[in-house]
Amino acid sequence: MEGLFLFAVSIITLGAIYAIICLALNLESGVGGLWDLGIVSFFGVGAYTYTLLTAPAAQAHQHYVAGYGLPMWGGFIAAGVAGGLSAWLIGMPSLKLKREYFLITTLAFSEVIRQIYVNEEWLTNGVAGIYGLAQPFKGLVSPAAYNYVLIAVLLVSLAATYLAVRRIVLSPFGRTLKAIRENEALATTAGISARRYNMKVFIVAGTLTAFAGVFYVWYNTLIIPGQFTSDLTFFIWTAVIIGGLGSLRGALIGGFVFIVLHDVLRFIQVSGEMAVALTSLRTALIGVVLVAILRFRPDGILPERPVILDNRSNRGGRDA
Repeated sequence: MEGLFLFAVSIITLGAIYAIICLALNLESGVGGLWDLGIVSFFGVGAYTYTLLTAPAAQAHQHYVAGYGLPMWGGFIAAGVAGGLSAWLIGMPSLKLKREYFLITTLAFSEVIRQIYVNEEWLTNGVAGIYGLAQPFKGLVSPAAYNYVLIAVLLVSLAATYLAVRRIVLSPFGRTLKAIRENEALATTAGISARRYNMKVFIVAGTLTAFAGVFYVWYNTLIIPGQFTSDLTFFIWTAVIIGGLGSLRGALIGGFVFIVLHDVLRFIQVSGEMAVALTSLRTALIGVVLVAILRFRPDGILPERPVILDNRSNRGGRDA
């Protein structure tokens, strides 16, 4: 029973990280209409920036550049800045493109960045990665109780992210993004610079995803290039579609639903041969659920709803 409880804590912790990325992707894609296949780029940039600024100095058998001695909060802020800056650099050329061309370009950028992690051993220690990374507040409690501290930190961070994204969506900026999403030509005729708004939401999403990368380092205490493949982007897209594209509550729920579907079979104790089969079944299970969602609830579990504003106070409104 205790093992099941610890497994549930681990699932919720990882689900909170995924939910933050889902909120970021939903903001730029569901609300802003930017169909991004490179969200993993910012996830990796945030994780590696934090690691290289806060990790201990490399040992003789390691080759990464680190040991700058920054405190965790300094590395956290730097990761967000790096995520936003990388989004700006990627957005400069790619936001000139439309639809499928934007998809292909962002996917290509994510693979280029991953190859940097793999091949630039002097910077990242290559495929060997960096291990034994410190976790926040770990010295304040016993090792057995630390999982509860980490889950509390991540749930608070998720709540803060949700409230921040909700505020953006309900603001004039968010309503402008939806106007561009629905009819960019009409929005341009009204004097709205679609590229400028797209760049802003792209940077915000990159920053939020970079913060999620830091949380992922805290969760795993290691970082390797294999954690930042394009599979992660498709996983997040699956979670957002399951929850409901354009819906904040859907993005929140989708991250947790996906993690449950992805990891629930790991708890089953089987032989080594059967474990290989269960790994394949895990992917199949996600596919079956996704097909069922698209068949019976094509708008997701919690589809987007119209925002209703209070004209008397010009505040509030329903979750989109």
